[in-house]
Amino acid sequence: MEVYLLSFGGSGPGTVAWKVLGWSEGNATTVGRVIVRSVRESDVESLHAGRLCGVTLDETAGLVRSAVEEEGGGEYRFLVAVEEGGAVAGMTTVRRLDHRMCRHRAELGGFVILPAARGTGLARRIVGAAGDWARQWGCSVLEVSCRGGTRAEAAYVGLGFQVWGRLPGGFHDRGGVVFDEVRLWMALSAEGL
Repeated sequence: MEVYLLSFGGSGPGTVAWKVLGWSEGNATTVGRVIVRSVRESDVESLHAGRLCGVTLDETAGLVRSAVEEEGGGEYRFLVAVEEGGAVAGMTTVRRLDHRMCRHRAELGGFVILPAARGTGLARRIVGAAGDWARQWGCSVLEVSCRGGTRAEAAYVGLGFQVWGRLPGGFHDRGGVVFDEVRLWMALSAEGL
């Protein structure tokens, strides 16, 4: 089992950095730095290479172009966790809900972390950055949905989300595999995550 020692920092809403200082095998050297920030067109190849978007290179480029355009005028962010050297290790989107009765809520979407970065605290940093943006927009609730009975559900609960709903058979995947859709929420405190 690897245990990572992490140092956290960053400045401004949506910018969170962490540094891996070492791991349980006794190496005490810095092995990487990751910054969580808004997506850039220069991230397209890394997003595609890591299969983070799960679509073709052209489709990934289209998603990033749309996100960059949408970020310019709205309460939406496509966040990426970028390692030294420019490789993307994780991503999510965060969007403030539009309905007038739901403006206090923001929703995560497309939350993905590369397998090599799981268990390092990166998910908490990405959710923290998304929460910073949501708080800046005046939101007090952060929501997400996932496939029920998966590691994602357990991970979200571990991050502090609470289950508020389950739709049996809500997701139908390739090959006829069916999952419940689980909806989770988290209160956004004034101090952050």
